[in-house]
Formats: sequence, structure tokens, C-alpha cells
Amino acid sequence: MSAEVKTEPAPAAVAEATAPTSGHTAPDAVPTAEPATVATGDTPAEPAPATAAEPTKALTSTPAATAAPTWELTPDTPIAALFARLPAILSAAEHPHIWGVTLSAAEPAAFSTLLVLQKYLRSVANDVDQAAAALEKTLRWRKEFGLDAGADPREYGADFDGLGYVTTVGVGAGTREVVTWNVYGAVKSLSATFGDLDRFLHWRVALMERAVARLDLAHTSTPIPDYGQGDDPHRLAQVHVYDGVSFLRMDPHVKAASKATIELMAAHYPETLSRKFFVGVPLLMSWVFSAVRLFISAETAKKFVVVSYMANLAPELGDKADVPVVFGGEAGSLAELEAREGAEKATATA
Repeated sequence: MSAEVKTEPAPAAVAEATAPTSGHTAPDAVPTAEPATVATGDTPAEPAPATAAEPTKALTSTPAATAAPTWELTPDTPIAALFARLPAILSAAEHPHIWGVTLSAAEPAAFSTLLVLQKYLRSVANDVDQAAAALEKTLRWRKEFGLDAGADPREYGADFDGLGYVTTVGVGAGTREVVTWNVYGAVKSLSATFGDLDRFLHWRVALMERAVARLDLAHTSTPIPDYGQGDDPHRLAQVHVYDGVSFLRMDPHVKAASKATIELMAAHYPETLSRKFFVGVPLLMSWVFSAVRLFISAETAKKFVVVSYMANLAPELGDKADVPVVFGGEAGSLAELEAREGAEKATATA
């Protein structure tokens, strides 16, 4: 570990860790000692009525698998109202692709299209106007940012080696959860990693895209419950590892990267977070995260888990066979886990 990492922190990780993943506007990034870095989270407290014009007939989706039940929509539901706006949204954005799904306004409604619309609705408590605006904004951004072309975070060079991984972990009853790992203690040089903001953001977004791709939204046949009626089954966990990171100073490059990352994740990845772990946080700093809970919704607070000792992560995260030994599991390194899952996936699809 270089001396630079220990004396000049990468607190962007902390600011990003407290960022919302809903469609709400994110605040400016500040050190985590200031609870203002935390917004309201994924699920607002009260639902808002749909205000959009509604279709005149019920819609029935075509599920991804023929054996799966259809997702039937009635004219008075927010998702039907948002689907009615989709032609205008797609025309304005001139980009139909998001998270591996090609949005379609054709009837009957495509199952994968409804999944995306439902995520946007849940992020704003069923406010159709807000959901429509947020989705159009995201589609425009994806086109301008150059996404949906298969970018890989591992293509960004040695400055990002060891900083990000995507794995899955067993969480019981044959269910697996996608996990994004952000290893901020592996930063070798703050200026090299965070100095070029555009380059950093493309790496960070590509890592997120690789994780969301593992959700396979284009092919699942499991619907998302209406807002307030249960959990979204298509979300991922995040682990932020701070071992070797100092919490005492804020580099200006890191601050800029933190602010920009918060804004992008809040605006363009609604309803994607299930749980977030803060690992290797010094005991002296644990009070900060406890204080933060006083300023956020109970729903958001439930997603935050502080683990000061790295070896204590596995019991919180899932099956030990899917967690590296350094985090209390039984597997090899994160790189080995990622490679193992890649090989298993290749074998399964061969």
C-alpha cells in the first residue's frame, strides 16, 4: 500500500456510499461528518397520485418466459399511464436502450420494458410526471455518455486495477445477489485515479453497468411489485472497503469525483440498491454513520450496514463460500471470485 493512500484519502467512497439511488436530485458531496451528504434514499415516505393521462384500455405484457404469468395492467394504474407516455419519451430521447433492455412502446407491453418503468415509478412514489421526466433524462444521458456499447471497467488501465469487482453471493433459498465491490484502499495514486474526472466517471459508470447487467432484466420473468407492496427483487448490494484509507483529509480531485458520482448514480440508477456495506471503517468513525441514520428515512437506514472489522462481513453478506477469506468467508480473492464466476457462466452458456 503506498504512503499516498494512507495519508491522502479517497473519501469519494464515503460520499458516494451515502448517495441516493433514486431519481431525486443529489446534494453536493461533503465529508461524511456532515449528514447533509445523505438524501432521502430509494423509497419516499408517501405515494403520490398519478397525474398523467391514462390509456383507454388495459394492457397485458408478454413475459420473458412463456411459462411465466403475464403482467396485466389496468387503465387506472401509474405504470399504464407511464407506458402511454413512452412513445413521446423515446421520440424525445432518441435512445431506447437502458440496462440491457430495449424499451418498446408496442402493445402488448414487453415484460422487460415494464420492469424499467416500474423502477422509475417506485423511485418517485408513483408520480408519473416525475418518472417520465427522469426516464427521458436518463435515456438522453446514456446516449451522450456513450453507453450501451459494451464498455468494460477493466479497460481503463493500471490506475484502476483492483478498485472494482462484480460477484454474486448466495443469500438463501437458492437465491443469489449481485454484489459490486469498491476497494478504495487499493488506490495507488489519487491524482492518477481521480485527476481526470471524465475518465474516472466512465470507469465508475462502466463498473455499475457491468453489475446491473448481471441482473439480466431483459430476460427475467419475475415482476416488480407496485410501490409500497413489497421489495423489488432486481437490485444489487454494494460493498465499500475502506481498509488503508485515511478519513482525515479531502483531496480536491476526490471531492469533485465524489460530487459527480453522487449526481450520476442518483439521477440514472433508481431502485438499484438493496444493501450497502461500509467495511473497514475505523471504530472512531463509526459514530458518523450512526449519526447519519438520524437524518435519513428508516427505509434507507435499513440498507446501511457498518462493519468495522473486515472479517465480520461474511455473516452479514451471505454464503461464506462466495466471500473472500479476508472478509470472513471461505473463497479466494475478489479477482479469483470474479474469474471463477466468469468461467462458470461461460460453461453454462457453451
